[in-house]
Formats: sequence, structure tokens, C-alpha cells
Amino acid sequence: MSMRMLLSMLRRHSLMPGLVMLQVALACAILCNVLFLTWQKLEPMLAPSGLADKDLILVDQVVSPQRAWTAAEVAAGVEALRRTAGVRSASAAFGLPMVNSVLMDITLQGGNGAKVGVNGYLGEGLVQTLGLQLAQGRDFLPAEYRDFGMGVSGYPWDAGVAQPVIITRSLARKLFDDGNAIGRTLSDPSDKDDAGYRVVGVVRHLLRNQLGQATDGRADNTVLLARRIAATTLLSYAVRVDPGMREVALKGVKATVKREFGPLMGPNPTARVSFYSERRERAFQSQRAALWLFAGVTLAVVIVTVIGIMGLTGFWVQRRTRHIGIRRALGARRADILRYFLVENLLIVGVGIAIGMLLAYLGNGWLMRHYELSRLPWTFLPWGALVMVILSQLAVLGPALRAAAVPPVVATRSV
Repeated sequence: MSMRMLLSMLRRHSLMPGLVMLQVALACAILCNVLFLTWQKLEPMLAPSGLADKDLILVDQVVSPQRAWTAAEVAAGVEALRRTAGVRSASAAFGLPMVNSVLMDITLQGGNGAKVGVNGYLGEGLVQTLGLQLAQGRDFLPAEYRDFGMGVSGYPWDAGVAQPVIITRSLARKLFDDGNAIGRTLSDPSDKDDAGYRVVGVVRHLLRNQLGQATDGRADNTVLLARRIAATTLLSYAVRVDPGMREVALKGVKATVKREFGPLMGPNPTARVSFYSERRERAFQSQRAALWLFAGVTLAVVIVTVIGIMGLTGFWVQRRTRHIGIRRALGARRADILRYFLVENLLIVGVGIAIGMLLAYLGNGWLMRHYELSRLPWTFLPWGALVMVILSQLAVLGPALRAAAVPPVVATRSV
């Protein structure tokens, strides 16, 4: 049957095709947005941390209600932690992965003019302590570190000298067209008096601590700055331990923190000491719950769509049994009948998908206004369309096979 005749038949009997089209449009709109929301939750969970995950202990919320910690106390804490049994390396830090109590936001502009918002981590020896892998360049030199803390000048480098910085490989590709960042300078568009940052090293990965922004390829938007933690009110440490002495080292680190800082933390200390892997597990609990919810919604949409298309198409086939029989009697093969219903369904579903993608985009705009959701990338629309095409073709296959299997002598009877 020609496409012209097929369209003519659909126009004469528009109710059933219209119902299928409406169902596909709604299902496609829902599915596109659910796939996008699922990916938004899943992307930070799949992003590599770049750290020595299982061997890294994080110490944070070391707070004294009486006064700020002095630079000498911060340094003494580092030395005490390094002497703890099972500890390989320790660093005082300002900002760490999975530590949301301290956040540093910086906007960087690269050689290609791109502006990228990043999270900054400060601390001496963080490359070694965090277990980061250098892809290019080098670690900071001891002479490059400057103090950071209360009472310290905001820009302790010489006038006109860019401060050294280590960025991720992902950032290097975003900020420079050729991806080669070593020795090149980054600027902060918000600070016209700043001399900028000179890239001395590039690490493979380093997960940012703002997990809500670790989406759309932004999980590695992170930099290390050559700052040594001095006087501070909120103290954090990163501690890397021997893999064979994890539990021994954890107990030792807790005891060291209590001994070094306990007297000034008061009767109800707030310090948290735990492995990075445990923090990551807890941080993603709500993400996993949301994924289960989205999986349930997706499954419900799929089941309702398949059942709906099968029911409507089955009824539509039954109504045209005489027509099918006449075509079989005139020489149409089973393959011709099967192909006819598949093409017809594809045409109906195609129109429904086009409407559904428009509804998905409009629905995402509504969600953006009311729930601060990110803009739906256009790439999710063809994926949702592909899923709907596959589901619809599978759903119509059963009724189409039953129609193709009816002998002409039976199909031409009155119905």
C-alpha cells in the first residue's frame, strides 16, 4: 500500500491513531524529562574523584568556641597527624572533597575567552595527601606556598606576579582550545587588579565539593592553590593512610585530634573524622533514593505506554479484519501486512514524538521556574524519541503478527 493510501485511511479513521498519538506525546514528554533528571542525579555518582578514595581520612569541623586556631597550632596538628601510626601523609586544608562546610568559588577565564566557575582547594602537600595523579607539569614547590588565614594579606605574591595553580585535565580543555595549559595564565574576570594564575600542573581528576554543580561535565571544575593554612576559625585536615592499617590509623587519627584540639573544642566537640569513602556513600544516599523514584516513574511510563499501544492497536487491527482479509485474498503476503502495520505505527508515533518533544521542552521550562532545574539539553530529546520508537514498534508487533497470521478465508468473514 502506498503512503498516500495509508494517510488517506488514517484521515478517515482518525480516532484510534489520535489516541495513540496523544499517549505517545505525553509519554515522550515525561520520559525525556525523567531521563534528564536521572542523569542529573547519576552524573556526580559516576564522576571519578581522582583521590585515593579508600585510604583517605577527612577531618573537619575542628572548631573552638573560645578562639581561632593559631598558625602554630595548625602546623602542630599536621605534625602530630603525620606521626600517627599508619599515616603516610597529612595536610591542613581549606576546602576538601565531600566537605561542604568550607566552599571557595572562583571564576577563571582562559586563553580561549571561556569563563568557568570552579571550586578551590587550599593546603600544603594536597597532591600527595589526596593521592592525585599528575597528567602534566609538576606539584607546587615549597617556596611557592604562601600563608592563608586570618590577618594574612589577600595577595601575598609580588606585584604583577601570577600565583601558581594546579587545574584538572577537564578544565585545561575548557579554558584552552589545544588543551595545553602548562605555563599559561588564567585570569579572574571579577578582579581587575589580580595578576591571575599561572598553571604549573594538571591532574587527571579532582571532584568538586559542590555536588549540586557536579553535572553537565562540571564535576572536575576544581583547582588547587599554593596556600599554607595559617590562623583560622574552622580547621580541616586530609590524612592519607597505609591501606593495610586503615582501622588502626582511623583510631589513631581520632585520638590525635582529641589530644591536640580537645581541650579547646569544649565538652561537646563537633569534629568529624571518617574515611572519604564513607562520606561519599552518605552524601549519595539521597541521590540513590531519587534514582529509585525515577526508575519507578520510568518503568510506569514504559508499562502504561506499551499496554496502551498494544490495546489500541489490537482494537484497531480487529476493526479492520475484513480489510486485511481482502488484501490477503488479492495476494498480499504476511510480510506485507506486518510491514503495513509497522509503518503505520511508526508514522503515528513519529507525529506523537514530535509533539512530545515540544511538550518536554515546555515542561522543562516550567520546572526551571518552579524548582530551579537546569535547562534540558537537546541531546536528551532524540534519546527519548529513540526509546519511544523502540517501545512502540515492540508494542505493535504482537497485534501485527496476529493480523498477518489470519488466513484469507477466515479474515473475509463478516465481523
